[in-house]
Amino acid sequence: MSEEALERIAENILKRSTHLDLSRCSLTVLPPELLECVWLTELDISGNWDLDDLSPLAALSNLQTLDCGITSISDLSPLATLGNLQTLKCVGTNISDLSPLAALSNLQTLNCSSTTISDLSPLAALNNLQKLECWNTTISDLSPLAALSNLQTLNCSQTSTSDLSPLVALSNLQTLRCNSTAINDISPLAALSNLQTLNCSDTTISDLSPLAALSNLQTLECWYTNISDLSPLAALSNLQTLYCRHTNISDLSPLAALSNLQIFDCSDTNITDLRPLRRLIQQGIPVKWETDFSDDPSIFVEDCPLICPPPEIARDSPEAVRDYFDELSTDGQPLNEVKVLFLGEASAGKTSLVKRLRGLALDPKESQTHGIRICPVPFTMDDGGQVLAHCWDFGGQEVMHATHQFFLSERSIYVLLLNARNDDQAEKWLKHAESFGGLSPVLVVLNKIDENPSFQLECKTLQAKYPQIVGFYRLSCAIGYEPELQAFTSALRTAIVSSATRRTPFPSTWLAVKNHFVEMTEDYIDTSAYQTIAARYGVTKPLSQTVLLQFLHDLGVVINFRHLACFDTHILNPLWLTNGVYRVINSTVLAEQLGVLNEADLTAIINDSRYQEPADARQFVYPPNKLLYIVRVMQEFELRFMLKPQTYCVPQLLRAEPTAAIPDDWALQFVCDFRQFLPSSVFPRLMVKLHDYIDGPHYWRSGMLLAKPLVFAARALVRWDKEERKIWVSVSGEERRRFLSFIRATLREIVGDFAKLAYEELVPIPECDGFEDYDYLVTAEQAGEQEVFIKALKKRVKIADLLDGVEEPSRRNADLQLPVNAFVSYAHADLEHLKTLHKALAPLIRLESLTLWDDRCIDAGSEWLPEIKLQLQQADVVLCLVSPDFVGSDFCYLEEFTVALAAHQRQEQVVVPICLRATDWDGLPLAAIQGFPTEWIMSAADKDAAWVQVSRALRPVLDKVRARKVLEKNKG
Repeated sequence: MSEEALERIAENILKRSTHLDLSRCSLTVLPPELLECVWLTELDISGNWDLDDLSPLAALSNLQTLDCGITSISDLSPLATLGNLQTLKCVGTNISDLSPLAALSNLQTLNCSSTTISDLSPLAALNNLQKLECWNTTISDLSPLAALSNLQTLNCSQTSTSDLSPLVALSNLQTLRCNSTAINDISPLAALSNLQTLNCSDTTISDLSPLAALSNLQTLECWYTNISDLSPLAALSNLQTLYCRHTNISDLSPLAALSNLQIFDCSDTNITDLRPLRRLIQQGIPVKWETDFSDDPSIFVEDCPLICPPPEIARDSPEAVRDYFDELSTDGQPLNEVKVLFLGEASAGKTSLVKRLRGLALDPKESQTHGIRICPVPFTMDDGGQVLAHCWDFGGQEVMHATHQFFLSERSIYVLLLNARNDDQAEKWLKHAESFGGLSPVLVVLNKIDENPSFQLECKTLQAKYPQIVGFYRLSCAIGYEPELQAFTSALRTAIVSSATRRTPFPSTWLAVKNHFVEMTEDYIDTSAYQTIAARYGVTKPLSQTVLLQFLHDLGVVINFRHLACFDTHILNPLWLTNGVYRVINSTVLAEQLGVLNEADLTAIINDSRYQEPADARQFVYPPNKLLYIVRVMQEFELRFMLKPQTYCVPQLLRAEPTAAIPDDWALQFVCDFRQFLPSSVFPRLMVKLHDYIDGPHYWRSGMLLAKPLVFAARALVRWDKEERKIWVSVSGEERRRFLSFIRATLREIVGDFAKLAYEELVPIPECDGFEDYDYLVTAEQAGEQEVFIKALKKRVKIADLLDGVEEPSRRNADLQLPVNAFVSYAHADLEHLKTLHKALAPLIRLESLTLWDDRCIDAGSEWLPEIKLQLQQADVVLCLVSPDFVGSDFCYLEEFTVALAAHQRQEQVVVPICLRATDWDGLPLAAIQGFPTEWIMSAADKDAAWVQVSRALRPVLDKVRARKVLEKNKG
């Protein structure tokens, strides 16, 4: 018998309280002492899993409320004589029969959810019943409820109910939840004028017309249904909450007058235009890309094919959306411009096709494109208006493919040219376009059919595999193939006219700024000049200027790299930049030096006479003071890394083989298998990201040896198998699993930049040369499986043994991978040391879910002080880069550290001083907190070792923070 239960009963007898709580007391039977409590009106015995008999309750005639949920009871007969019972909760029990309740005429509330009941007939005469919850049961017939005129709340969700007709006369019904049932018709609800809440989600209903007159309706959930028309809701002025995600709706006009709407979710629908909700947006209801399921006023639009506002703006922030609509006013116009990207191997005929689209003659001696050419081509719409297609002609040489990721986007149309003479790489280029452009439309051109008329592709197979293909077009740019060229031009025009980008409404002020930069003659300008130009045309809000600049960047009108803020060259002509980068990549000097780039060679490389434009074309000027910017952009592209001051390495141009013997005594092999497509830029970018870990001169075009003993007690060999589309990782050493996880996390960062790029991680199987899919093993483990059959071994192997061989078990524990947010407080004099901190903490960022925030993360145009205060408040850890400048800074010490110290003392945050540069801090509160490392970093003989101390010291701090988060989560 539970001692706790007996104590509670004894106390009740002493006080003669009408309420008794015996929940979760581990009762198996009801104590006899309970029979003495005849005065009880409320009794809670829920959560006693092994309790299966209610017989002792038969004598408690005054009982009005009983909660016996989450128990093992199966028989309600002992309650049959409790005539005063008003509320009964038996949710999550074994009951299957409600007959004992048939005579309880005073019953007002019944919750029999998550039971095995299938028949509501015993409730037919309970006229006082006001609330019935019978969700997650096997009931299918609501007829017994037809006469319960006082019923106000009914939850029959997750049942076999298919007919709501029995509810037609329940005029007092206010709340109905019939989600996840078999209903397909809500007509019986048409006269329920008091209905305030309806959840009919996850059903097959397609028509909301029966709700048109329900003027008291406040909440409607109809997500995951077949509805396509919201017109019936147009007059429901009291509607406050509407969930219709994952439906077929495409028009929000019916909601335009619903001024009381506070929460609206249209995620994963066909909604393109939020203008009908403009009034709500301008009143302050935020538009959010990701659904957070909070009760705060919000408009959720995740995965909608938005045109107004553009998805880039919707993803940016609620403030960006509000500013967009403020700027849009009433004179917005369609953008009527589209980015068309021409891809294909060198000599595929891209330049010739663009020329023919422009009405120019074919030049048989057309030279190869070195870099990018951007040509405007006008297309006429049916209404006589014009759309301007910005045709981007990319150089096809493979060494140039690495830069495609920065110009190829989802807001584009792709034209893929295959050379009928010798091009059999259709799938390679389709994967290339898909990885960057997602489901953007692709027109496949089989070019030069005059030279190979029999050239064919398996069009149906390819179109089934790549549904974004608009069509296949056999043509030649030669004279005599005008009909074929016209057919392609017509198809391209159709794709352009229907493009979402073309239809995007642009504020007139934004259009004016855009047009200015389209005609920009300068090769580059700084941010302040851009802001002046934007303000001249009426775009004065800092956030609007920032959002517009990013949009112009996405359109390819200008190029803007926010991360290169230390340069005064921010806004660039894309041709100036890309041709500069391509001149470096294609340099004979760089090729002869096997990928080694010296700053002293830049002038000769950039001004190579091979790249002089024709006399009638625009000439690009690269002054000496801008050459380093080109190099920094290559770093942004992850095209190069620094070998030593003023000397860089471009991985794609390295020697093909290693110059020294590579160890082959590896304890662990791991494979990243890209199967169908591995972009040629992935491995070079991986080398750039991991260059700090490269072991001396051991790196070549397709491989690198990694070792950094101060950080990882392990070494690794990473190899790229281009033909097999695999990246092999071989690891040895005490911390081989941790080092492997670090390399895998780095690769995931790169793959995450692609719109659609899949790969499998393969786990080695001991005792044989086989591998098993990592995701499959993790999924099986999460499903409770302990072993997996390995065909090569002809036996079952423990899943944990396979997974634990390649990673620490904690990597698969969600609680141990909870993200930790760190705020970095630093003096601007220590900016370079801040950058070093980011590098030093890379293992924690990639392996321990650590996120670093500092004031460089603030977007231009944002109010910096509120943002700093918000990030400081939300941080789990505050890292203070301690130096004389930090201690001397009123803002760092008084505004940031003082606030963090108070939170630290309340155990809400952890403050960690990082001892950067020696300063006299004795007696300051900051000095009383344990800092790292044990000596000042800049005074240390081995600064790398000092930074590693910081990283290692933070690991237990992160564990402590995560433990607190888990505790808070479990309490919640």
